[in-house]
Amino acid sequence: MLALGAVGFVLFLFTVVVPASGPFEVPEYTPGRGVTLSGVVREVGVERTVSAVGTVVAEQFTVDVDGRPISTERTYIEGQIGIVRYEAGDRVLLTARETSDGIQYGISDRARTGPLLLLALLFVLLVLAVGRWHGLGSLLGLLASALVIVRFVIPGILAGHDPVVIAIIGALVLVTTTLLLAHGPNLKTALAIISTAAALLITGLLASLTVRVLQLGGLADDESAQLVALTDAAVEPQGLLLAGFVIGALGVLDDVTATQVSTVTELRDANPALGWRELYRRAMNVGRDHVASTVNTLVLAYAGAALPLLLLIATQGEALGVLLQRELIATELARTLAGSIGIVAAVPISTALGALVVGRLPGGTTTGESSRYEA
Repeated sequence: MLALGAVGFVLFLFTVVVPASGPFEVPEYTPGRGVTLSGVVREVGVERTVSAVGTVVAEQFTVDVDGRPISTERTYIEGQIGIVRYEAGDRVLLTARETSDGIQYGISDRARTGPLLLLALLFVLLVLAVGRWHGLGSLLGLLASALVIVRFVIPGILAGHDPVVIAIIGALVLVTTTLLLAHGPNLKTALAIISTAAALLITGLLASLTVRVLQLGGLADDESAQLVALTDAAVEPQGLLLAGFVIGALGVLDDVTATQVSTVTELRDANPALGWRELYRRAMNVGRDHVASTVNTLVLAYAGAALPLLLLIATQGEALGVLLQRELIATELARTLAGSIGIVAAVPISTALGALVVGRLPGGTTTGESSRYEA
């Protein structure tokens, strides 16, 4: 299995280190772009003026940026939706833009570095406390995933390459790297990688067919439309939609395949006399429970992310059958269903592959330390 580890390492280097030399020439989109600084609000002045459109609120802020006071202001109608209140002592993000009148400053958002770091630290400590060495491997896998997405997937798509090809290559590198780091270069990891790749292929093909049949344009959400406009249509919207399908399904697929392969190997360890057919039957009993909970989890995750959209739909007067045909809704349904089908398919694939391989191993090699199936 050392060869598997070497392949994973080479693939990871290809997608993360090599892009530093610039195989993807990402265009820079500078119009309206500013420099963002972090500071603390020291003073807030408020003036209210009654006008024909309502009460106009004019706020003047003094923001301390590394000991340097910077003044900025904003004006809005009282009661306007989306206005964030800032008070003295708040940490904020200050955007500086160069204009013909000089540098203009404006508060763009709150600074949330401290709370996010505390939450991340709590997550890391909990993973290490529960998972120990496996937890450390999973954290390294998480870091590797972030690097592949930031250094390979995003630059590749922005450079105008086929989003689907970039997503598939990135997904294969992700699953190889993360599973190797989390479980080590052993037989279980190899089986999980192969199973995930097969299920990912099914998901990708099904997603492509779904997008074509439903004639989804990929421009249903504002973010995709804005990206296509900013890149002067260098990013193909349908391909971007498919890439999202592939990467979104991957996070659950590798969990399902690794769990099913591990179930097969543990059953074999508990009873070396079990043949591959009995291993498959018993492991599938666990897999069915896994499918039931995982698919529900996936649907709830999508529902949670789209909760504002669902609430907005509930306020509309159209019939449910009509609403489901709208591209914005149909896209989310297609994403959920295609991902769920891929997850369901991953269970029998990984279980069958694990049972066929592990079930044919000599019974004496599956006990004790060798239960980890390391080469």
